[in-house]
Amino acid sequence: MPLRGSVVKMIDIKSMLFGSVVEVGDTVHLKAYTNALAVQRNKELFFVNEGNYNNFNAFKIPIPIPPLPVPLPSITKYNECPDIHVGNIHLITMSSSAIMQIGTTNHINSEARVLHIRQISPGIRRVEGRRSGATSAGNQTREVVL
Repeated sequence: MPLRGSVVKMIDIKSMLFGSVVEVGDTVHLKAYTNALAVQRNKELFFVNEGNYNNFNAFKIPIPIPPLPVPLPSITKYNECPDIHVGNIHLITMSSSAIMQIGTTNHINSEARVLHIRQISPGIRRVEGRRSGATSAGNQTREVVL
């Protein structure tokens, strides 16, 4: 892997979560993994043993990797300027194994497994709305029995 210089004027990231990676420069191996369990209920009620990933097949079943083409394609590149020059980067958020890189990478492994469980009681639903004349800070949530 030919080495290249990476020159960045400014990177502004407001929020970076859950296995995300920012890499400036060359990398041989880059890995980013996230497992997330999101449970939604009418009431805030959590049990001690419910957060074990091993209880859910979504976190255990191997993800199939597509085969590489045989023979591998041959690529020849010539970079007149071997360095990478970047001005300003503004990101609002990166989450769940996101990768932002300025440079070259030989091998990347990235995996995000998210399981959403919604346990909403029948006959009850959440209604979100605004009071008339209220500002955006006046949002409210209430439960409505049907």
